[in-house]
Order: sequence, then structure tokens, then C-alpha cells
Amino acid sequence: MNIQIPVTIKLMKDRESKSAPWVAYTPELDVASCGPTVAKAKQNLAEAVGIVLRGAAEDGNLKDLLLESGFEIDKSKVKPPKVSLDKFTLQLNSEQSRQIWPA
Repeated sequence: MNIQIPVTIKLMKDRESKSAPWVAYTPELDVASCGPTVAKAKQNLAEAVGIVLRGAAEDGNLKDLLLESGFEIDKSKVKPPKVSLDKFTLQLNSEQSRQIWPA
């Protein structure tokens, strides 16, 4: 049986990595992987998530893992935890802001 488990994917670029600078991370399961392109990083993340979930299933604790990770399980679906993208305001003085935007 195939089930779909929706996850959030956060993409970041590791500027120090030459061969696999793109990092894909899913906070719900705390799993990350990388690749030379965004698509490959996401593909590698899907493989890593599959390994984690299949391992949990083989150990007999897949449902517990999902519930502890914030997922909701009903009769036919796995629902992800709520995710929001918010903005916070950080007040910086001019010296502090020059760390981001040098004069």
C-alpha cells in the first residue's frame, strides 16, 4: 500500500560546498540531504525520508513516529503539522546592520 506523507521542504545553499551546495531539509522529521541542484537535493531528501519511514515501519513504530512528529492520522490520510511563515522585526543599530550590508 502506498501512502502520501506531506512534508515541508526548506532549501538552503551551502556556499562552502562545491559538489553538493543545495541542502533540502524537512523539519517535521528532522531529516536533511544535499545535492548539486535543487532537484537532486529534493530527490536525495525523498530517499532519506523513505529510509527513515521504512526503518520505523520495520521497527513497528511508524505510527508513533508520525504522531510524535506532529502529524495527524485519520482513516485514509496522514495530515501534516501546521506550518506558518512569519516575519519578526529585529531592531539593529547602524553598526549591527553593517554586518549584513557593509557601507
